[in-house]
Amino acid sequence: MSEENQVSNETVVDSGTENVVQEVAQNEHIAESKKYRKRAQDAETQLAKLNKKLESQENNKLKEKEEFKTLAEKLEAENTSLNSYKEKYNGLVEKRKTVLLEKLPEDKREQFKNKDLDVLEFMVSELSSKTPNEPTARGTVKSPDKKIGDWTKMSSDEKRDNWGDIVKAAINKK
Repeated sequence: MSEENQVSNETVVDSGTENVVQEVAQNEHIAESKKYRKRAQDAETQLAKLNKKLESQENNKLKEKEEFKTLAEKLEAENTSLNSYKEKYNGLVEKRKTVLLEKLPEDKREQFKNKDLDVLEFMVSELSSKTPNEPTARGTVKSPDKKIGDWTKMSSDEKRDNWGDIVKAAINKK
């Protein structure tokens, strides 16, 4: 009987250590992949820097050789390729502005129509946070004064229920 308990305990311990070993192996693989990803990102940034440096050197050589025509053609081609991105960006900015302007009250829309996107986002967040959910001034409701008759003839429950009115009546008599 005790041997069975020992055997079952050993199997539980073995499966626990297998899980730990697997987790350690997974953590090692994760750390290794992070290291490779960082190396790849560093290599990409270094490549981009070198490409920019090479391009600027080419431009300087063309300027030195006074081949402005080639340089102008090169810059014009770059400019035309970037124009499509500019149009997309302007379209996205205009869409975002219209969405934000719709969130503003109508009397404020004309005022903020020509503002930058970041100013518009800030103002929308400020104006939307200022609208309180509850009214700032709370009103109180007065209950009509009850005419209390002779309080000495009331039962103890009636006195307890009307005690505030009894005290007010006594104060008002003075």
